[in-house]
Amino acid sequence: MNNVNLIGYLGKDFEIGNTNSGKLYAKNSLAITKRWKNEKGNDESSTTWIPIVLFGKSAESASTHIKKGSQFACSGELSSSKYLDEAGNTRTILSVIVSKFYWLGKKDSKDTPQITQEPPKEPRVEYEHPTINIESEEIPF
Repeated sequence: MNNVNLIGYLGKDFEIGNTNSGKLYAKNSLAITKRWKNEKGNDESSTTWIPIVLFGKSAESASTHIKKGSQFACSGELSSSKYLDEAGNTRTILSVIVSKFYWLGKKDSKDTPQITQEPPKEPRVEYEHPTINIESEEIPF
């Protein structure tokens, strides 16, 4: 089973484009921060940036309505693609091809819902689309 579930904040507005075969895509990076106390009791954190890609109507909807700093929850599948860097080395990048997502609010908003058992205070926008077969060459990074 290849299923990934993430909640984080969008690092920028979505970048829109079309694959070589003309499929609309929107890409972004999701910041996921882990917080803990070290052995001295001091707060520490580490942020991981996860590349995400949406296709079709999901891409159109997300790029129109969801902006930088928004809290974003998504489900999808992990995908890998290879490319050559400037030095000619083969690099592999992992990204999440999003099939379902929720907009949870803005990071700077005082009304941003917290992740709890209670429903969010702001309405969520949910989109779910059937799986789209995308060749690894069509993934934009």
